[in-house]
Amino acid sequence: MFSELKRYSILALYTCALFFSVPLSLCIWFVRRELCTETSVAGEKQLGGVENKKKLLPNESATCPDMHVVIVHPEQWNGGSDRCTVALIRHFVSQGHRVTWLTTMIDEYWKNHTFDGVEIREVGLKLHPGDWWSQNVALGWHMVFSNLNPDVAIIDHSASCVPMIKWRFPQCKILFYCHFPQQLVTPSRFFLYRWYAKLIGIVEEELFGQIDQIFVNSNFTASQFIKVMPNIERNKVRVVYPPCDIDWIVSASDRPVSRAERAKNDVYTFLSMNRFWPEKRLDIIIEATSILKQKGYNLHVQLAGSVMPHIPESRIYYDQLQEMARELNVTDMVSFIPSPSDKVKFQLYQQCDTALYTPPNEHFGIVPIEALDQRRPVIVCDSGGPAETVLEDITGTKIAKPCGELLAEAMLHHMNKRDWPELDTEEGYAKQRHRLETEFSTRGFCGNIDRAIAEMMGTMDINATEPAQPVMETIVHQPVATEVYAKPYQQNKSAHIRRAQA
Repeated sequence: MFSELKRYSILALYTCALFFSVPLSLCIWFVRRELCTETSVAGEKQLGGVENKKKLLPNESATCPDMHVVIVHPEQWNGGSDRCTVALIRHFVSQGHRVTWLTTMIDEYWKNHTFDGVEIREVGLKLHPGDWWSQNVALGWHMVFSNLNPDVAIIDHSASCVPMIKWRFPQCKILFYCHFPQQLVTPSRFFLYRWYAKLIGIVEEELFGQIDQIFVNSNFTASQFIKVMPNIERNKVRVVYPPCDIDWIVSASDRPVSRAERAKNDVYTFLSMNRFWPEKRLDIIIEATSILKQKGYNLHVQLAGSVMPHIPESRIYYDQLQEMARELNVTDMVSFIPSPSDKVKFQLYQQCDTALYTPPNEHFGIVPIEALDQRRPVIVCDSGGPAETVLEDITGTKIAKPCGELLAEAMLHHMNKRDWPELDTEEGYAKQRHRLETEFSTRGFCGNIDRAIAEMMGTMDINATEPAQPVMETIVHQPVATEVYAKPYQQNKSAHIRRAQA
């Protein structure tokens, strides 16, 4: 009786969401952007360039071979999930499949990238950035009324469109790639997300039950996913690391070189490559720099990353970090490099001595993998995905928690430890390169996707690597992590200054 009541309640809630979430998202974004004139959020270049984007991303060579794959990716910015989408598109096109890409927007970052062989359907609705539930509902409605006939749909961020696709295309198989459970991402964001985060969790567990295969980007994400979705069949959930494929960015002449092969820096140089966002805890880097400066050490820290125009917190946090650097008197040691291009990004990797990656409980974390590819040691928090991918004192160092004092100790350790044999020597790096290509390459990632599709379709004629392993029972005992872990600098300003001056 209770289970039936719960099921009908969820059905009613989901039905309401189908009809009201998109208009609500449109209204809230209009209020924030037009009536409240928030100048630090996305402008016309991001959300108004739908027609221009279609000119930039032609569909001249699209074909219609064996399989029709629809990729539902709600927002195409320049993050890890967006690069996963690009890797999938390139892979399926190279396999000769017909590929349709559904999204609500494509950032101008991709204006110089070509996606030949892809049909891009960009739904021109100005929905609230980050509201993946409503965005995927809008994309689901587009599919319902479209002339598409997909064999496979690959979805990420939210399962809100899954029942719509299953109803409209009953033969379509669905693969979901989970970067992190949405209800654990939402609590630290603006009010739109806070009030409906738990409702999303209640409804989405039911929706995930309709998905044929679920991939997660790390064992840490798997533990969090199963914790908040305890009734999902374990054999549906598999860990597949996202790809780190920079061959199409870096030319052959710019291949990774060890620090011994390039000119030595005048001072030890640290590089943080991360978007400016409070949860990334870039503030502890400035605090650690202040601690080391007061102890008489000379170093250079480069803070590079995207200043996200579509989210006010990013610009606010960027400004707060600059203020913090001034107040702690480290402007002579800290450089800010906002939104570097890919070419500049990898030039910075080659120039640095050590990479810094400070977010705790990071879902996966592509930066430690990029640092490994570029033969640079990295300092990370010993939690989340980086705890799985960084080898202690071999490819980097782990600190117990995001703390300026601990980071300063780790940075000093790197300044004193000049040799990293597994990265600096050709023989040692060959081992790490093999690990990189086995676990974190595009070939391995796409091979797992192919294997999953072959299993779902009941065919085994797709060339694939060994399948990803199902999630083990033991990982569900890890505690649930939420994004409210981090505190912006302004909220903890006096504590930072006291610690740095101690």
